[in-house]
Amino acid sequence: MEEAFLLRAGEEYLSTNWLEHFHSADRDVQLAGVRQTLRDKGFRLARNGNFGVLNVGDAVDRCRQNLNLEIRFINLGDGRDPSHTGIYGLAADKARAAQALAQVVSPAEVYPAG
Repeated sequence: MEEAFLLRAGEEYLSTNWLEHFHSADRDVQLAGVRQTLRDKGFRLARNGNFGVLNVGDAVDRCRQNLNLEIRFINLGDGRDPSHTGIYGLAADKARAAQALAQVVSPAEVYPAG
């Protein structure tokens, strides 16, 4: 799953979505909100794709402790996607940062994208 967290050439941040924006403690409701938002933006959700949910504090701590890398989650939301968030600070060590973020995602927190 590390590939999901790799920055592509020219990217400044990793694009994510803030689940709590959808004002529910129910994970299914949160994910339904993300799916609909992405569809509204014209994204096609692959049937075999997945969403991985990670805890921001755990991600920041793991990158700091394991890689001495300071990452930041910044809300980039707008009218079309108020939940849009970017993970900044990954570019200094892309491959190892992707590995660290993948390790933060519990197998119980992986959900179908489509």
